[in-house]
Amino acid sequence: MRTILKDNLVFIFFFTGLALIHYGIHQAIPELYFGDEIILAYTVLFILNSMGATLFYLGKSGAAEIEFAQLYMIFTSLQMVGSFSFAAYIKIGYPENVKPALVQFVVLFLITLAFQTVYFVKTKIKE
Repeated sequence: MRTILKDNLVFIFFFTGLALIHYGIHQAIPELYFGDEIILAYTVLFILNSMGATLFYLGKSGAAEIEFAQLYMIFTSLQMVGSFSFAAYIKIGYPENVKPALVQFVVLFLITLAFQTVYFVKTKIKE
């Protein structure tokens, strides 16, 4: 249970730092969109990463231990489906700001994917 909390704390710091950088860039370049959809995107990405931390914890404990590569593929597949669902929600729910919100969400998703890959490889393969 301790590893789930540690992983979630790392993700909280990562997304808080990323959001502050994003907001700072928005202050410097006002043309960059930063609205409710972007804050919601950070929340969705955090929830998806929390699911991954839980999945890695459950996959490594118990009678049926699952290897890292299989857990990572399951996690990224679930994360991709969740991201597609969120993108569809943005497309339907916020039609006036759909283009800047979705472009920024894709960039945030790619940054998150890179960070979580490095983080999970460094922390979970050792276990």
